[in-house]
Formats: sequence, C-alpha cells, structure tokens
Amino acid sequence: MQDETDPKHSEERLRTSELRYRRLFETAKDGILILDAETGKITDINPFLVDLLGYSLDEFIGAHLWDLAPFKDVKKCKLAFAELQEKEYIRYESLPLETKDGRSIAVEFVGNVYALSAGTRVIQCNIRDITERRRMEEIRERLAAVVDFSEDAIIGKNPDGTIVSWNQGAEKIFGYSAREVMGKSMLLLFPADRVKEESSILERIRHGESVQHFETVRVRKDGGRVDISVTISPIKDSSGVIIGASTIARDITKRGQMEAALRESEERYRALVTATSDVVYRMSPDWSAMRQLHGRGFLADTEAPNRNWLQQYIHQDDQGRVMAAISRAIQAKSIFELEHPVIRADGSLGWTFSRAIPVKDATGEIVEWFGAASDVTERKRMEEELREAKKKLAEEKLYLEQEIDMEMGFGEIVGRSKALQSVMANVRRVASTDATVLLLGETGTGKEMVARAVHRTSRRSDAGFIKMNCAAIPSGLLESELFGSEKGAFTGAANQKIGRLELADKGTLFLDEIGEIPLELQPKLLRVLQDQEFERLGGLKTLKVNFRLVAATNRDLEKAVRDNEFRSDLYYRLKVFPIRIPPLRERREDIRLLVEHFVQKFCLRMKKSITSIPKRTMDALCGLDWPGNVRELENIIERAVILTQGSVLVVPLSEIMPIQEEKRKGQTLEAAQRDHIVRALRQSHGQIGGMSGAAGRLGMKRTTLQSKMKHLGIDPWSGRPQH
Repeated sequence: MQDETDPKHSEERLRTSELRYRRLFETAKDGILILDAETGKITDINPFLVDLLGYSLDEFIGAHLWDLAPFKDVKKCKLAFAELQEKEYIRYESLPLETKDGRSIAVEFVGNVYALSAGTRVIQCNIRDITERRRMEEIRERLAAVVDFSEDAIIGKNPDGTIVSWNQGAEKIFGYSAREVMGKSMLLLFPADRVKEESSILERIRHGESVQHFETVRVRKDGGRVDISVTISPIKDSSGVIIGASTIARDITKRGQMEAALRESEERYRALVTATSDVVYRMSPDWSAMRQLHGRGFLADTEAPNRNWLQQYIHQDDQGRVMAAISRAIQAKSIFELEHPVIRADGSLGWTFSRAIPVKDATGEIVEWFGAASDVTERKRMEEELREAKKKLAEEKLYLEQEIDMEMGFGEIVGRSKALQSVMANVRRVASTDATVLLLGETGTGKEMVARAVHRTSRRSDAGFIKMNCAAIPSGLLESELFGSEKGAFTGAANQKIGRLELADKGTLFLDEIGEIPLELQPKLLRVLQDQEFERLGGLKTLKVNFRLVAATNRDLEKAVRDNEFRSDLYYRLKVFPIRIPPLRERREDIRLLVEHFVQKFCLRMKKSITSIPKRTMDALCGLDWPGNVRELENIIERAVILTQGSVLVVPLSEIMPIQEEKRKGQTLEAAQRDHIVRALRQSHGQIGGMSGAAGRLGMKRTTLQSKMKHLGIDPWSGRPQH
C-alpha cells in the first residue's frame, strides 16, 4: 500500500504525466496548437505543425489565429473562436490553409476546450493534413465516373462469380440494370452451351492468372446473343490474397457485321472487276509501284504488280504531264483525274480517262491509291472528227457570209443596188481600223444597221455595242447618261451611275442624232475623243476609256457649223471617215427585195402565209419616193400584212399616194415632208406617240418625228407651221 496523499509522491506523478504529455506533444504526427481560452492567443505549438506550415516558433507564440498568414479567413477564425468559447468543441472536415512557401493544403481541424487544475482554461486545436487523402478521393471519384460512363462493360465479381459492381456500359450491352444483377451469378449472362466456360475462368482467376482479349458470346436480357471481346483480371488485397476479379467486355457485334459486309463488298468488287471493261488498279502512296492491275482488253491483262508501269503504259511524250498531275494530287491529298494517251495491249496508242481516290489511315496519311481507267479512244476519235466537221462548216459559213455581204449587205441590210454596195465597201474598208465614222443620211435610211455592221466586222466585235440617241434624251440628263454621275452629283442622284462611255470601253459607242448635242456639252465630248479620258458628273477621278465612235445624223452639220449651232472642231473630229447612206429613192432596185424581205419577216412573226404580191402593187411601191425611207416602207408593209386576210398581199396605197402626187406637182422635199407631217398630225388629232399617233402613221420613231417637227417649225397641237 502507498499513501497517495504524500506531497512528494504527487509531484512525482505530475512530473511523470507532464513528461509523457510532452513526449506525445513533441512526437505527434498531427499539428497541435494550444490557445488561451480567454484571449485566443497561441501559447504552444508542436514541431510537426511548425514544419507543416513553414513558419518559425516565434511567429506563432503570442499571436491570434486570425493574425497568422496560413489562416486567411479572419472572419471565420473569429467566429470559430467564439463558437469554441460557447460550445467548447468545433470540427471542420476540410479547411484550406496556405504554407509559407505558397502551397495550398487541406486540413481537418478539431478544437476542444479543457479546464486546468488551477482553474484556467485552454483550447487545444488538432490539425491533420488531409491533402493527399482528398487528392486520392478525387482520383477515385474521377475513376469511378470513367468506369461508370465507359462504353465497355466493366463488371466486378467475387471469387465465386457473384456480381458486386455493374457500370452503365454493362447495362447498355447486356440490357440489365445494376439493381437486377447485383448479388447474382455471372452465369446469368451465359448461354446454355457456354456454362462450363465460367468454371474454367474462375479456376484460372483463383491461380492468379489473367484472361486476355478472348472473344466469346453472351446473352442479353431480351434473349438476343451478343459477341464480345473479354479481358478478366484478378483483384488482390494488400497482402496479395485474391478477393475477386474485374471483367472488361467490349461489344464486337458491329465489328462482325462490318467484317461480313466487307467480305461481301470484296466479293462484289471482284465480280465487278471481272465484268467491267475498265482497268482497275491500286498504287503505292507515292505512285512509285503498281500494286495490282486488272486489265480487260485495252491494257495487258495481269494482276501482277508492275514497277515499270509509267514506261509501259504511258506514252513518253505524256509521262511528264501525267507525273505532274499525280504530284499535285499527292500534295493536295485529293482525287487524281486526268485524260491522257496510253499504250494499249496491242502496242497501239489510245486514250484513257483515269480517276484515282486516295485511301487514308486514321491520321489522314495516304496508304494507297485506288483507281479506274476507262478507254475513251473512240470518243476522242469522234470528237476529232466533229472538230474537223465544225471547222469545215465554219469555213463554209464564213465563205457564204462573205458572199451574202457582197451581194445583199450585212445582217439585215437588204439590197443589191450599186449605191448600197458602195456603202458596204466603205464599211469593210474602215471596219478594220479604229477611225471615227460619221454616218450621214435622211431619217429611216438604216444608219444604225450600218453602225452595227461596222462594229460586227471590226476587231471590237467581241465587246459591247453601246448606243444612245442624243435627240431622245432631255438635254438636262444627256450629260449624266453619256459621262455617268457620282452619288449626290445633282438632285435625285441617289446612287453612282455608269455612263455610256464606260460601258463602251473596249467596244463601240454609237451616238445617233449627234447633231442634237447641246453646244455646252460638245467640248467635253471633244476632249474624250482626243484624250480618251473623262470625269463622271460630280466626280474628281479621271477615267481612261478605249472605244471606237460611230456617229450618225440627218442634219446638215456643215450648215449648223456656219450657223454657230455646232462646234467646228468637233465636226472635223467626227468627220474622219464619213459615209453617206443613200435614201431609198436613190436605190429603187432594192425596193422589191425589201418588200419581199419585210413580208416574209412579218408573216413569220404573225404566223401568216402570204404567197404572192400583185404586180400593180409592187410597181406602185417601187414608184414612190418614200420620204421616210426604209423605215416608212417597213411600217407600211407591216400594216399591210396585218390587213391581209388571204394569201395575196393587200397594201393601202390610197393612203400614201396623195403625198407622192403633191411631190410631183413641184413641191420641194422639205415642203412635202412638212405637209406630210401636218396631215398625219391632223389625222391623229395632235397625238405624236402611241399606236394611233402621227409617228406610227409616218413610220418614224417618236423622237425622230419630234426632231423633224422642231427643224421644220411645226406646232404639234395645231398641226400648222409656226411663224
């Protein structure tokens, strides 16, 4: 027995207890902090926590938790201290701290309040580093997610074959949910003829063996069979004892179906190769060697690889072109297509169309080329014959066109008279040059047709023929029509406008009724003709153009120059190569041809059949003076075709004869034209345009009639001359 009340004995026991506590405090593998329960200041810290956080002992002693750098959340620290004082216990599963070297760690934090014998209270904080544990948990969670969402079936089972884990891949392949299979035998998935297979597998697993990538059959929930590739591995504990097995199964049913489809495709391919008349070949990735060739007729019939295929099958004159096309296809990794000569099986030269497709691996690299070549020798022969035939027809057509041009003019210019042939001869002379052409003649003589003939037989025939009637456009708009305009150049100019000069670049510009261009606009036109440059209306940029000008007028420009109505310098610039178009009365021998031409033209348009023209009618038409010239004659014939009901042409001669009678009485041509226009105006009640207007009655354009009325001083409303 021992007296416990002995003071010396009590002190010994206290020293022993403190020594044990100190050893535990110093050697603990968890961090320990001692705080004053009243002030919250640190009174002690063990070495493990000092090493963990990387701060010195002096930086801890006497400081508050919320003053320390590792404890960044000051508010949370103060709340935790208040909670400790009240409840005497707190616990944080995961608290983030930061070490002195900047590392972030996760710790488990537990705080307890203890009362000492002297009546004071202290707080002991145990801090355990759980960073590695948290990392491992995160890894396990990610692995579990990977396993669960894997396309393969991943199944865990006990040594006796009982299922203990079942992922979504297994559910997808076999059709069972995890709830339906957990705790059941793997034999659930085995067909009747494969039951013994499971016993063999379990035996091998018990001996620590793995079963790698063997293919077998299992049964789905719906009774269907599924082909799978299986890998089974034993699972051991830390001591090496086998505690189960993992099964990874991959559905290879589709692969089997694809292999069967591939075999079928290969059989079809071989049948196609046997039956086709084309050549089928396979080439190495760089085309250096022919791996396979199936020839049927026009190349050597062989399946043996041919390393000299280029020299054997491609003519030497075309080897460079073929290899250049192959190189482009290899570089672009695209389809090779080429038509080229080929040396046929009998040694003759033929033509083939070859097309090859690159076969690529998973990385996109070409592993071989698969192609086919068709014999197009016969097609090439027919094309050559067709080209020769077309060439011959083109030459014949050119010859006939030249003959027609010599006899009847150009295009729709009809006639054989010497006067017209002289005009056409001048057209041929000037067409090959870029000289400016001035066409002179009365209204209706066909000046626009002659202008088109100049363009059609010139070097510019492939470019545009741009025309503009200067009398038909109001003088205020004539400048913008000819030169173009910029946006905002004048009121109403909402957008940029391209003028006729720009449109005629590289082609021909035809300015009809050029005598009607206002004096103020003539210098600008002269500059374009001299310098081949201009500015749009409202623009600052100088534009270059290259065009050929053909101008036409029915005015006496020399008289207009004398009367200061037309600039002399512009007139002489236009009169480089004048061509006078004779009026119809000067080439009466063409009237019969024109009448027949117009009758045929309008019968075709109106789907009528007029087979004869009375001699009296033809003689009367040939005897008239035709002040409106060809245009007037054309309009009269059109009206006659409309009026004719049978097969004999009926011409309303009574309407046109009085004019000629007055002409014969001695009237001047100008007076006859004035009276003719006035009569037409009276008959149309002053109306100029439209179906029943004076212009239609006279066979003129509305703008041409207005120009003539202005020249002759005729009032359109009264139909009487202005005085």
